[in-house]
Amino acid sequence: MRVLLFFFLFVGTGLAFVSDDAAAQSVVEKIKSRGYVTCGASEGVPGLSRPDEKGVWQGFDTDICRTFAVTLLGDQNKVRFVPLNAAKRLPALQTGEIDILSRTTTVTYSRDAAVRFVAVTLYDSDAVLVRTELGVEGQKDLDGLTACLQGGGSLTENALDELEEDAQISLERVYFDSTITARDAYLAGRCDMYVTDGLAAWGQRASVAKNPDEHDIVYIGHTIEPNGIGIPRGDDRLFDIVRWTLNALSLAEENGITQSNVDSFRATGHPSVKRVLGGEKGFGSKLEVADDWVYQVVRQLGNYGEIWDRNLGKDSPMNAQRRWNELSSKGGLMFPLPWD
Repeated sequence: MRVLLFFFLFVGTGLAFVSDDAAAQSVVEKIKSRGYVTCGASEGVPGLSRPDEKGVWQGFDTDICRTFAVTLLGDQNKVRFVPLNAAKRLPALQTGEIDILSRTTTVTYSRDAAVRFVAVTLYDSDAVLVRTELGVEGQKDLDGLTACLQGGGSLTENALDELEEDAQISLERVYFDSTITARDAYLAGRCDMYVTDGLAAWGQRASVAKNPDEHDIVYIGHTIEPNGIGIPRGDDRLFDIVRWTLNALSLAEENGITQSNVDSFRATGHPSVKRVLGGEKGFGSKLEVADDWVYQVVRQLGNYGEIWDRNLGKDSPMNAQRRWNELSSKGGLMFPLPWD
């Protein structure tokens, strides 16, 4: 009986390992079998992810997700977006409702223990939206002003504390039960400024304010929030595909490769660049994708800078400053990993 019990325990454990291993490899195969990628999106954040008047999802986060559809399936349109609020975004990834989370989610210790964050796609920090008529040119000019903010928000509270300490100023805080209520109170003239994330401030200025030119943006605090791409834990193949697709975007920008000139680089560029663009047979075999997957990503969606400019930067209504999201060669935090 002891021998039989040991046998069944051994077989059962072995089956569990096989099952776990199969599950770990299932997401990529599920995507390829289904024919499209499912991505988590926000419920509507300007410049990041929200549907336009025709129902087509637009924004930086959604374009980033489209790059994975190109790598896996060769077509940026083979993707579907699932709008999720903050509470539902991680469970949706854990339960398989979505394949990839590309939705304004800050990478933290506890979150990375629940799902797997692959890489940072953008960095953000806190800012205030303040009336232009007040003539604010720097942090010291904010002294004595009233600030609308959501009550219980530790990050924005900390940013204001740091602002007061750094600039040696004092602010009057007016609390509301939600960020939307705080924003609307500011726009209605209840406060001199509104505290929120930097990119959110640019988005509100561009899409909600009646006259964007009546509002300035001043960054405050010391916190830099890394927003990243999440996938289910245990899928190494999907991890590799997401990581190196994102890396391709920075590589292309660093080398001046754009949608308009990628064909020229592929034909006459440096051998190391031509290799990554599909010039080397078997280049995609490690990821089990097409050899020209990087070429297709850039041809269909552009490099990192083009995706930024189109949705958040100079070619968008937001015209947000890139700041930490510049390449490291320009003072930012973005840089490609080596392709050896």
